[in-house]
Amino acid sequence: MSSRPPQSIASLLWNMMRVGMRTIWMSNANPARMLLQRQQALAVLGLPANATPEQIKHRYRQLAKRYHPDRGGDQREMQRIISAYEFLKKERATL
Repeated sequence: MSSRPPQSIASLLWNMMRVGMRTIWMSNANPARMLLQRQQALAVLGLPANATPEQIKHRYRQLAKRYHPDRGGDQREMQRIISAYEFLKKERATL
């Protein structure tokens, strides 16, 4: 048996609420999470919130030319650009 003292009711309720909220937040059904991910992806590409699919593709190609490791660019930055573009592309396909 463990030597930890028993938790209070308030502590147990807090832990249950914390785990429940984390589960809801991490769910793909959470519209706020998807909105934040979209904003972050657009920020990586340096685009406004109302960017069209053509603008996203054009900006991705510009940044890929600049940051591709084969052209002397930063590998981590290129990975961020690719993941942002793929997120936006996948999001567009689900709409």
